Amino acid sequence: MNNKEWKIFLIKRFLLILFLVSMSERLLNGIYEEAVFPWLSDYLHIEFFTAGLESGQSISALCRGGLYLAVMGICNQLPDVAGFALRTFGEQLAGSVMTGKISSQTLQMNPGQRNFFILGMIALTVLILLTLLLPYVLAAIVFGQTVSVQIQRMEEQERQQKAEYDSRRNLLLSDVAHDLKTPMTTVAGYAKALVEQGEQEEGIPREKQREYLEAIYNKSMQMSGLLSFLFEYVKLESEGFKLNKTKIDIFELLRECVAGMYMDFEEKGMEILPLIPEEEVFLEVDAVQFHRVINNLLSNALRHNNPGTKVWVMAEAEDDEIIIRVCDSGAVIPQETARYIFEPFVLGDESRNSKGGSGLGLSIAHKAVAMHGGSLVLEQGEWEEYTKAFVIRLSAG
Repeated sequence: MNNKEWKIFLIKRFLLILFLVSMSERLLNGIYEEAVFPWLSDYLHIEFFTAGLESGQSISALCRGGLYLAVMGICNQLPDVAGFALRTFGEQLAGSVMTGKISSQTLQMNPGQRNFFILGMIALTVLILLTLLLPYVLAAIVFGQTVSVQIQRMEEQERQQKAEYDSRRNLLLSDVAHDLKTPMTTVAGYAKALVEQGEQEEGIPREKQREYLEAIYNKSMQMSGLLSFLFEYVKLESEGFKLNKTKIDIFELLRECVAGMYMDFEEKGMEILPLIPEEEVFLEVDAVQFHRVINNLLSNALRHNNPGTKVWVMAEAEDDEIIIRVCDSGAVIPQETARYIFEPFVLGDESRNSKGGSGLGLSIAHKAVAMHGGSLVLEQGEWEEYTKAFVIRLSAG
């Protein structure tokens, strides 16, 4: 849960509890107005000082009335002269309406009856105050518990995410080691054969030497490519990395990417068809990273499709959105693989080494697009002319 979601959660819970507190206070006010106060008036012939003062019971009125009663109780124990100033303060605090109600009921009472009445009113005032404050106390407890439970859930979610991250990191390291081991073994084997040829009476034929050297070179380039992909992946994952955005014509960038890989597709016997509008559409993007995104998608299509496959690079501007599609007519990616296609070291074939891929290209592309505020998804089986498409959606704003 991010900061925005956390704030929304707190506001919703607070408003809900505030609503319940308001309903509870209204209910208690209704009970006092319709039941308690009439009972005091009819059976005990006592009119409680806040009865009928307002439509709802006021906690401030209760507090003022309770303080006034306490002042009266103290003044009754003091000489009239000594209690005059204190009585005046209490009357100003309570107000003329409230003091008039209380005075009218105590006017005909003797000192003992008056003290008993005042003590009874103070006890009743305290009781009413406690019942009216109870919803607020319960609301505070419930709100605190709700927040505490949510914090515990967030902490548990963070622990699970950390455990998942550690698991993915360990898997990443394991996959890196796996993908480096095979070419390193090949390089070591051929290098050893070349070194040992000097110790043999009959050396390795020059044709074989060239074959070994080419194998060493190809495997070295494969390891270099893997390490470059890994470097890019880790760089995008690091907290300190920031995109270097500039305003560029996104459609022109697509045309450059297609032109740069045109010969690769031709050499493999595949056809690449750019369907990119001639209009200029400028976006704030990191040109280097976005160039890498498109190249990774094209390289993925080139590597994992057979000769004769057609690849389309489509682009369109819709209202406030730019949509880019890299489509092909090759085989559909199995659903089980498609679910995790953007995870590191996931490829559409059975072996990562079978077609020379690292399994990081799509992960890097997905991460880079997300950092641009867009989305990259795989769509399959929705069209007649092509079987699958990697679709990028970017905000045009």
